[in-house]
Amino acid sequence: MNENLNGYVVYYKEKDRKLPLGVVSEDYECNANSDYIPMKLKDYLVQIEDRRFYEHSGIDFKGITRASIANLKAGRIVQGGSTITQQLARNILKDNSRTISRKLQETLKALKIESNFTKDEILNLYFNNVYFGKNLRGIRTAGLYYFGKEIDKLTQVELLYLLTILRGPNYYTNQPDKASRRLQFISKTLLDRKIISKSRYQKNIKTKLSFKDNFLQAIRNQAIPFIIESKNNKQKKIITTIDINIQDFVKKFVTDSKYPVSLVAIRKSKVVAFASSYGTDYPFTSKSNVGSTLKPFLYCHLRDNGISTTERFNSYKNDLNWDVREVAYHKALLNLEEALFYSNNNSFLNASNKLKLESSLSYLASIFKKEISEFYPSSILGATKNGISLYELAYAYSTFFNPLSLSPTKIECLLILNRIFQEKLGLIIENAFLKTGTTNDNKERYAIIGNPEITFAVLRNENALNDESKEGGFMKQISRHFSLFFKSQNNYKWI
Repeated sequence: MNENLNGYVVYYKEKDRKLPLGVVSEDYECNANSDYIPMKLKDYLVQIEDRRFYEHSGIDFKGITRASIANLKAGRIVQGGSTITQQLARNILKDNSRTISRKLQETLKALKIESNFTKDEILNLYFNNVYFGKNLRGIRTAGLYYFGKEIDKLTQVELLYLLTILRGPNYYTNQPDKASRRLQFISKTLLDRKIISKSRYQKNIKTKLSFKDNFLQAIRNQAIPFIIESKNNKQKKIITTIDINIQDFVKKFVTDSKYPVSLVAIRKSKVVAFASSYGTDYPFTSKSNVGSTLKPFLYCHLRDNGISTTERFNSYKNDLNWDVREVAYHKALLNLEEALFYSNNNSFLNASNKLKLESSLSYLASIFKKEISEFYPSSILGATKNGISLYELAYAYSTFFNPLSLSPTKIECLLILNRIFQEKLGLIIENAFLKTGTTNDNKERYAIIGNPEITFAVLRNENALNDESKEGGFMKQISRHFSLFFKSQNNYKWI
């Protein structure tokens, strides 16, 4: 069972800096948890939102009466009657509907909170759960998003800005002038109540804030073991192996795709990028048959065990009498090089059967570090008992074709995969490889693409309305996105 790290902030490294990538979360919201909330920030909140906070028991009837009178006089809502505890209850319930039943739920929840927590604990809970618009919850998340800083690094003006946008995050962030006026109003209120000094007030209203949207990604717990480099439980911080440039590249691939897609990239045995239409854990936890993407491993095994480059195998039918679907026929007899290039199932079955299938299955089990019981005869065609994840597939290719441990057979195999790369993608690059695979009547299309530096595994899922051709527009999609990436890395060599 994976460790529950909800609320931990995930950082990536960029040169000598560590920058926030996302927050561990099981839903779409980012809610970075913090045990540290500055005392001055709590004081500011009480003065602005609920001056009788330490006197009431969750519901401030005097405050409600005062707000009602002020609103009647103004002819509009100028004051709110909700206490900090009620606001906390509303954020926990995640319900902003204006109904009597919701208000009753909020009231009951507020009373329960007051009976179970101290006032200081309530303030901590508030700052860890309050909504800041978009998909952000908690003061720590907001600080990371708007200023790229942890709470203890935020200036007083930055803290006040976060208090400023509390009542309407989207409203104020989209209208800087109104946010500035409210921040000045809050600063003046704190000055009048002798919470801050006059010099501090003058500094606050003269300071020009610099902030931007530092987009944070919600990352599921199950993805963390695959991308973690180190962890600090005290600071609730994770340092990841992710390379932000490659991460941006794969996220754009997913965003631009009209089909659901998933990608994972591995460099030097570490995950440097991942993305999926189905959630951040999908490339690591979802397992399926992987079709012809296993053929390069089988090619090397068969060549190393006596199958020559000249020996030919029937491509129209197989010795096991299996009904194997072949998309295209080229010759009645194919050698292993041709069988790999054309991804011919019958020829691979016949070659594997000559050596005894058990030998090939045992080899595949060793490649993927799985029990032999996970593999059965149809694994020659890419089917396994419990499936193979996109991560496992990328990792297997990355380690198998490690430039530091290439055998003559592997180099021979890479030359074939390079021909596939050049023909399918139309890119004349000598140092890159490609192997594709399709499963489930071509509704799942795989592509393993890489060079000596990095390996990508790509999966495109499709629905029943799409065409059932072998690759559809998958190769065009791959070529369009990966052409510049691989052209820019043309200096890498296998040998």
